[in-house]
Amino acid sequence: MAKLRKEFILLIVVLAAVIGFNEGIKVVAGTPVPLAIVEGNSMIPTFHDGDIILVVGVKPSDLKVDDIIIYETTTKLVVHRIIEIKVHEGKYYFKTQGDNNPTPDPWLVPEDKVLGKVVGVIIPRIGVVLKFLMPYRYVIVAALVVLAVVVAFWPSKKEEESERSRSKKKKVKFKKGFK
Repeated sequence: MAKLRKEFILLIVVLAAVIGFNEGIKVVAGTPVPLAIVEGNSMIPTFHDGDIILVVGVKPSDLKVDDIIIYETTTKLVVHRIIEIKVHEGKYYFKTQGDNNPTPDPWLVPEDKVLGKVVGVIIPRIGVVLKFLMPYRYVIVAALVVLAVVVAFWPSKKEEESERSRSKKKKVKFKKGFK
């Protein structure tokens, strides 16, 4: 039982560390999306499909032409380069274009849709694997939890040997009387 308790505590500590890291990096980076997976080929050669990029929060007034930003649309996140900046009534708007696109995006990105500035690639192309696994994430988490429970309850060799020696001791028979 002590082993089970230790395994359970370890599992809780690991989960807390993962959640803490995830939330902590958001605070440190100053953005709700500190890491993102590039999807598509619009930013080739700068970024490739599946690159994991690092994003930091930035004030709209600190952005300049040639910076790469990540912004939200109604359906997805977009990573494109700023090609023009406009200010209207004190609010910033950004004209963007993918490095591999022949024309700019047909809209202006308002400052409140900008999630941050891309500072670089963290892990090239590994996001392709993560995107493939994403639909199965709940199955993977459930399988890992089941595996953790099985490992926690699986008797160690020491416990098995201890159990065998106890059962051998119980099998010792004493004869009645003396001769």
